Amino acid sequence: MTERRRRLSGEGGRAGERGRWSSRRKMEVVLRVLRGEDLDSLSRELHVTAAAIAQWRDQFLAGGQAGLRRRETDERELEISRMRSKIGEITMENELLRERARRAEAAHPFAVAEAEAVAAWVSPSAGKQYGLARVCRVLELARSTVYAQRQRALMPAREARKRGPRTAYEDGELTELIRGVLESSPWLGEGYRKVWAQLRARGIRTSRARVLRLMRQANLLAPTRGGNAHGPKAHDGTITTDLPDRMWGTDGTATLTGEGQATIFIAVDHCTQECIGIHSALQGTRFEALEPIRQGIREHYGSYTSQVASGLVLRHDNGSQYTSGYFQQELRFLGIESSPAYVREPEGNGVAERFIRTLKEQLLWVQHFETVEELEHGLHASTQRYNQQWLVSKNDYRTPPQAHALLSLGSAA
Repeated sequence: MTERRRRLSGEGGRAGERGRWSSRRKMEVVLRVLRGEDLDSLSRELHVTAAAIAQWRDQFLAGGQAGLRRRETDERELEISRMRSKIGEITMENELLRERARRAEAAHPFAVAEAEAVAAWVSPSAGKQYGLARVCRVLELARSTVYAQRQRALMPAREARKRGPRTAYEDGELTELIRGVLESSPWLGEGYRKVWAQLRARGIRTSRARVLRLMRQANLLAPTRGGNAHGPKAHDGTITTDLPDRMWGTDGTATLTGEGQATIFIAVDHCTQECIGIHSALQGTRFEALEPIRQGIREHYGSYTSQVASGLVLRHDNGSQYTSGYFQQELRFLGIESSPAYVREPEGNGVAERFIRTLKEQLLWVQHFETVEELEHGLHASTQRYNQQWLVSKNDYRTPPQAHALLSLGSAA
């Protein structure tokens, strides 16, 4: 019985090798029959039983007849149906608008969180739910926000943490490392840039902005003085150099000792910011002012002879010690070019001024000296520590000797 059905449906024998007969293939066969082709010939050609082809023809004709029985929809009825649907839409929107006005008068307007609940309400006139799209449109609520709130409600609660990629050190751990840097530093009032450089030297990578934020939160920043607005500068340009021993700067300051007020003279390299000489005396004369220069000449040039420092420029202010004939004659003997700063423009001698500020903050303002000799020993010890450990930002946070070695090697190459 099963084999007979397969033969009648055209799926047995060689016809089975052709695969299933789709409705389109069957329709093509039926149309050939209706055009007058012989049923027996088609059966032989297609390897399908004549009974199957006849069944396809009958089904095709029956379907066409059923389609012809359908009565065309009256256009008037369609228009009435559309108008009724439109009236229902307007009625439901008016219901929502009346509820919106009532809530506004009560000073309790609809919130986004209520949108889904209102969408589930059933209209008394239409007998169906308002729907989220209609509610958001009429009540002027953002449907995207409703979907976002729904999504957040479905998501599992996450532990609150700092945005962005996970860093190697949490804020608390990094704050303790910063405290360690400050405690081990020989300097007072280290700023966040120096702390960041010290962390980097220890292999701890982080950003300067993060170090600043953590130091501010932990109240670890050094107190700073607010600057005053300056007008146009007479000195326009730069006073630093690209190579060491091209320009030195010298200046003086004073401090109080047990023996009275003592004057301190210094000399600094404008490239590496190395302190090349320092000297203190009770009397700040032209002879004492020359002593730091003598120390630097012996240290950097090996001897104190005529024209030994030819090509070197010395920046100084217009104090009487530096403009004296003795001081200027000695500079000419050594081959040093005098370069006085502009009057009333301390920025012109800014490198020496900045070193003196560091000297005051790290030594003179925090330690008292009974004698000038004791002060001299303290100055030289502080200068040695400064040259070996002070990090200079303009030299990529290198110490003065490190910058001197690197730049001297580059100029030699």
